Amino acid sequence: MGMHVVVGHDGHAASDSALVTAVELAARLDAHLHVVHSVTINDYGIDPDTEDFERQRDRSVARERQRMADTLAGAGIAWTYHEERGDPARRLAHLAAELAAQFIVVGATHRGLLHHLRGGSVANRLLHLQSRPVLIVPEPAHTRAG
Repeated sequence: MGMHVVVGHDGHAASDSALVTAVELAARLDAHLHVVHSVTINDYGIDPDTEDFERQRDRSVARERQRMADTLAGAGIAWTYHEERGDPARRLAHLAAELAAQFIVVGATHRGLLHHLRGGSVANRLLHLQSRPVLIVPEPAHTRAG
């Protein structure tokens, strides 16, 4: 059956750091890496009333898929890219449960206390949605505001 590591990736610096960590972890465990991109409003254009709204999503998702293929081409691990619709925390938890994954890896942004207190972070919600280990990787210091 093999081991599995699930990582969330949304194209931001924190998720890039999570991806690097997940690749290293999967390599050490000889695990299959599952990269999950949850399609959200950030993948769409600005104005939902324009014809370009859906095409912008398609272009964003295709760019993300190609970026992952380019990034992981020389990683020396088995990997699969997943495009999911819906809440990122729920999609990650569902896939991890389906695969009986050993770990879920996500990036943590530093968006402020209020965001995290409202339960807004994917990492925080994951801790409450399921029981497997969640590895939270901080965003690089050079990308933090202030």
